[in-house]
This record gives sequence, structure tokens and C-alpha cells, in this order.
Amino acid sequence: MSFLDKYIQALSLVELSEQKTIVVDKNSKFCYVSRALLAQNGLNNYDLAGASYEAIPSIRQIASSCTSEDLECLENRKEQKYITSQNHNGEILLYLKQKSPIIDPVINEAIGVRVDFFPIYSLGHFKPYINSHIAHYDSRAIAKQSRDRIALTEIEELILFLLIMYVKPKVVTSQLNDIMGKNNSVSTIRNIIHQQLLRKFEVFTIEDLIDKAIFLGYDTILPGIMAEQFSIRII
Repeated sequence: MSFLDKYIQALSLVELSEQKTIVVDKNSKFCYVSRALLAQNGLNNYDLAGASYEAIPSIRQIASSCTSEDLECLENRKEQKYITSQNHNGEILLYLKQKSPIIDPVINEAIGVRVDFFPIYSLGHFKPYINSHIAHYDSRAIAKQSRDRIALTEIEELILFLLIMYVKPKVVTSQLNDIMGKNNSVSTIRNIIHQQLLRKFEVFTIEDLIDKAIFLGYDTILPGIMAEQFSIRII
């Protein structure tokens, strides 16, 4: 029995009822899919052994990026974390996706990848704290009315989304260019943040911008451009 087989056997013994986990081999072929994940995708009666990411409807659109992530995880032999969306019969759900390399200790080689999905209910979870001065926004109008008045553009909405996850401007630029198929410079993104977003939100710092955006509910709003399926690297 191979080390990967032993790993999957042990994982099956301790699987939790709500656990959403996939194990793939070096070629990104399924070796294990947890029962909760099968049930959520209506695949209880299917044997997915040897299948690829295309076999799961909720992540079919991002299958190629999932495979690329696996290759990077195997090569770097480091844990990776992503914000990812899944389309469950028209309902978009957000997850923290964690990819961990499975390393055979005898031959010291990465032989597979474990993928765990943890549900996200608010993007604000990724900000380590909310400053105490957020309280001074309390006297503002109802959040929905404030969001309507602010009226963000598509690119501003996407930048704000990434900032709320505490992504730095340089990484924001890289992610934004990948998602939108553009070639913006870091200085362009910084200008949008400082000359447009800070002004629209009537604040002076990025920290205040994030706090105010969370207070107004932007941490629960998925940018329109991401309304299908996506995967954003955070670690």
C-alpha cells in the first residue's frame, strides 16, 4: 500500500460529517472526496476516483486554475490559501480554500495535494481587527443608502474587495490584472485608492477606508465581476 493510500485510509477514519475535503494525486486526479462535498454537489451515487476538477459542477469553471494551484503546491511544498467561490445551483458561496502538500517521508517527495474548503460568511474575517474608532461612523445614514450614494465603479468595487481582505496594493494590482485581463501598474491602483476611493468614502487612510467599508456592509458583497466562480490567492 502506498503512502498516499495509507493517508486516505487514515483520513476516512476521522472524516467529520461537515468536512469538505478533496485529495488529488500528482496529476490532479481525485483519490478522495469527502461525503459532505459529494452530497453538496449531488454526487452521492458517483465514484469520482481518478476524475478531475471538471467532475464537480460547482468548481467546473475554475478547474484549470485549480490544477495550476496543485502544481505550484507540489513544487513549492508549502501550504496555500485562497478565497474561492462555488456556484451551487445558482447560489454563489464563498470559501477559504486551503491546499496542503502530501509528502511521503520515506522518499521525501510531494505525492499529492489535500484541498480543504471552509465556508466564509463575511470577508471581514480576513481583517485581523477592526479599529475602535469605527464607532464614529455610527451616526451615518442606513448602510444601503450610503452604498447607493457612494456608487463604486467595477474596478473600484474589486479593489475595495481585495483591500477588505487586507491584501496589499502590490498584490491587489496583480490579482486585479489577472481577473480583469488588464495591465495596470501599482501606481495606477494606488492612485485609484487615494484619489477615488478615499474621497468617495470621505476618509484619509486605507485603514479607515477598510473600517468604513466593513461598517457599511461591503464585506458581505461580492463584486459583480466575480459573480460566477473565482479563486484568489491570499497566502
